[in-house]
Amino acid sequence: MKVFNIIPALILVCLNIHVAFAQEISRESKKQIKVQEEQIRVNEEMLVSGVKGLARIKSRLEKDKIKKKISQIEAERKEKIIRSVQSRLSSLERKIAKQKEELNDFKKSLNIAAEEKIEAKIVENAVVEKTNNLDIKEREEKLALAKQKLAQEIKESEEAFKRQQEALRKKNDELSKLDNELKAEKKAIQDKLTKENRQKIIDFEDDISVNEEILVSGREGLKRNKEKLETAKFEGSLTKESIERRYSVIKRIEKRLNKIEREIEIKKEAIRKLKGA
Repeated sequence: MKVFNIIPALILVCLNIHVAFAQEISRESKKQIKVQEEQIRVNEEMLVSGVKGLARIKSRLEKDKIKKKISQIEAERKEKIIRSVQSRLSSLERKIAKQKEELNDFKKSLNIAAEEKIEAKIVENAVVEKTNNLDIKEREEKLALAKQKLAQEIKESEEAFKRQQEALRKKNDELSKLDNELKAEKKAIQDKLTKENRQKIIDFEDDISVNEEILVSGREGLKRNKEKLETAKFEGSLTKESIERRYSVIKRIEKRLNKIEREIEIKKEAIRKLKGA
């Protein structure tokens, strides 16, 4: 922005313009030149004051932002005001330049030999220096607050991480304990089932052995009874009623032996299933 070109590192505080007027210049022309020069000086003073005021407004706004004394809406409103002031100062600067150009053109039209004698006293630009100091201080304060906020965030993050780790550790311990309990329970059940199955297998095998002995003996007895019946029938030593009664006994024995045989097969199948479990 051109406004800040008005305040250089050095300010010319004393400015005397001596104009050598020719004798033939009219009183009216002299008056007009004087009026224009005064207008330029007034506008320049207004411009310098405006720039200083703008710097103060910006400084206060930055402080309020850092200390969080101002809302976002209020900050935006003040920033809008700052932009408006900057625009007006820029317009004033352009107006001064135009006034100077018009004054010089007017003097040339009157054939005035204008001689500017500038007596300058060089002083430190207190405004710029003060603004710079404030800017550094504000930046230092802003940096300190940012560091403090970051340190707090790091501390809170570390504490949250520790709490999370502790919660996860406890949860892992609980799950491990539950896993061990389930394994132990499963093993106990398996051991119990294995023990029960072994006992069942033993019982079934004993029953099968007994039934097989009965089956073998029964079949041998059945064979003998059939042979005796056939011999008696051949010799004719038995009555018809006795023969029928012996046939009935043989049929009952066969039925009983078939039942025992089926029981043996059922128990063998049960043993195969238990061994495969």
